[in-house]
Amino acid sequence: MRETLELILLRVSQSEDIDKGELEVASRLIINSVCEGLELSRAGIWLYDETQSLIQCRLLIDKGNDLDSENLALSRADFPHYFEALDYERSIAAHDANTDPATFEFSELYLSPLGITSMLDVPIRHRGKMIGIICCEHQGKARTWHSDEIVFAATLADLYGRAVSANERADYEAKLIHANQTLEKNVRDRTAELESALKTLEAAQDKLVESEKMAALGNLVAGVAHEVNTPLGIALTSVSNCKEELKSIYKDFENESLSEEGFKEFNHICLEGLNLAESSLMRAANLIKDFKQTSADQTSLEEEEIVLDDYIPRILNPLKPMLRKENIALSIDIAPHLFITTCPGVIAQLLTNLISNAQRHAFDGYTLNEKNRVCVIGKKTNNGLSISVSDNGKGIPAELHKKAFEPFYTTARDKGGTGLGLNILYNLVTQKLNGDIALISAPNEGTTITVTIPVD
Repeated sequence: MRETLELILLRVSQSEDIDKGELEVASRLIINSVCEGLELSRAGIWLYDETQSLIQCRLLIDKGNDLDSENLALSRADFPHYFEALDYERSIAAHDANTDPATFEFSELYLSPLGITSMLDVPIRHRGKMIGIICCEHQGKARTWHSDEIVFAATLADLYGRAVSANERADYEAKLIHANQTLEKNVRDRTAELESALKTLEAAQDKLVESEKMAALGNLVAGVAHEVNTPLGIALTSVSNCKEELKSIYKDFENESLSEEGFKEFNHICLEGLNLAESSLMRAANLIKDFKQTSADQTSLEEEEIVLDDYIPRILNPLKPMLRKENIALSIDIAPHLFITTCPGVIAQLLTNLISNAQRHAFDGYTLNEKNRVCVIGKKTNNGLSISVSDNGKGIPAELHKKAFEPFYTTARDKGGTGLGLNILYNLVTQKLNGDIALISAPNEGTTITVTIPVD
């Protein structure tokens, strides 16, 4: 190959315009190079349609007529011999284009009017498939296409195939960038939606947790109110009776009919009545004190050191009236000197939840031959401290053990159950106390829930 042609090929192959993805720029570079190397004034790029029944001009440079684009198309039906030659996918070197078997069909309509005497068509391949041609058109005296000229044109056609690949790659990268930008926006939007939904869910969860806590306190209030009414009623009756006795003795005093024996009887009756009133009022006062401690603890999360064998009986005392209404006996067995630094409110709330849960579910519609019992046991273990609440109720089937701690799962929804009691308990134990919780139960064998709290 002549050195001039080699230098042109080297320049084109090294040009950034071939690989930067701008096909229009690469096309003009290649056709201008064809014209330069083959000393032509007219050359173009023609591409097949999808069915290869039509070939259309994508770029035509005609320097003689100062033309650099022209909308032309050739169909297989109009030029069957030309398309048949193209089907071989080899270069067509028509030294005399007017008589060549592949190009003579263009003579009258195309070649003669434009003064084209010789044609060189080289195939453009992309990914191994012929997609079109570079058409080199010589005007003037007919010429013979030399082998190095054919190789030169074919090499430029291959470079056009490379430019097509670069253009596809650039389009793909642009689409990928757009897709990434769209994806990032979608992710941001979706994240914002999820964050908003999470905040709404957390707010709803807080309300539900607070509602469940208040429901437990409501049960306490009802039980305490019922229990306090009894000693208050006794005290009120005793005081009223003392008042009547005082009026009677004062009347005898005024009438000067008061005897020593009558005064002693008055003294005995009033002393007995006042003692009964005092003990009843003390009972009510202690009950209210314990209730206030329990309710205050359940709303406080401050840590302090407590002794469980003293603290637990105190906070469970207000629960006894609630259980007594259901004929449930509460027993407490806490090992002595169990010190722990923790949030007393969490201990109060988890025991309230556990015992309320047993009161609601363990004996519902279940008849025992023995008395209904709930037992609270606290002791030291190798892993820390354990507090267990056991009942001798109807028990829980094995297939429901895992669901028991799931939020909103309840078997008493028709009776107002929310299914949050044990879930709140689970979260308190695992998150606030960093402990573990275990459930052991079987039908007709009662239920035991054990909380293990690590102790440093």
